[in-house]
Amino acid sequence: MRALLAAVTMLQALITGDCLFCEQCFALHTSSCSGIMTQCPPDVTHCVAGLENNTVGTHVILTAFKDCLDPSHRAACDREFSFNAPAAYVWTSRTCCDSDFCNSGDVKVPPPDDTPNGYICEGCTSDQSAEPCTETEDVQCTGKQNTCGTFKGTVLRPGVVGREYTFKGCTTRDFCKVGVFNFESTQSYDYGLKCSPALKV
Repeated sequence: MRALLAAVTMLQALITGDCLFCEQCFALHTSSCSGIMTQCPPDVTHCVAGLENNTVGTHVILTAFKDCLDPSHRAACDREFSFNAPAAYVWTSRTCCDSDFCNSGDVKVPPPDDTPNGYICEGCTSDQSAEPCTETEDVQCTGKQNTCGTFKGTVLRPGVVGREYTFKGCTTRDFCKVGVFNFESTQSYDYGLKCSPALKV
C-alpha cells in the first residue's frame, strides 16, 4: 500500500510540476507526530519538523509539528529559541530540509541545553489577572541564553484561553531578533519585548 501511495504521489508531482512534497502534522502533548504528505506551494523550498515546549507553573504543553516551511520563517531554521522566567518556560527548535518527504519519520531536533552558563537575569512572572510582575528574583541562564528579556502581552497557549502575562528572565539572542513570530502553537498578541545583555557572574 505504501509503495502504491508513493507511486501515486510521484506521478502527481510529474503532472503538477516541480513543487516540494512534505509531511504535514500537528500534535499536542507528544514529541512525535505523523500525518499526510502534502504538496507545498510553488514558493516553498523547505520542509520543517520541530518541537515546542510551553510551560506555565506545572502545566506543560509539548507540541510536535511538521509542515511545508513558510518562507518568512526561513530564518528560524536550525535555531533554538527559549525564554526562561520563574514558573514559566517556552522553548522551540526545528530542523529544515529541502527534498521531497525529507521531514518524514521521527522529529529529530537538538534537545534543550539546561546547563547553567554563568549568566543571570532579573526574573518574574505574572498573570495580569493577579498581581503585577514586581517582585523579582534572579534567574540562572542556561545553554545559549545570554540575554535578559522582558515580555508583556497577550499569550494564547494551545487549548487555553488567551491571557495577559508579564515575563522577565533569560532568553536567547535569537528569540529577541526573530523568535516571537516563529512558534507553532504559542501565539502572542499586542505585546512588547525588550532585551538587554545578561549579567555575567
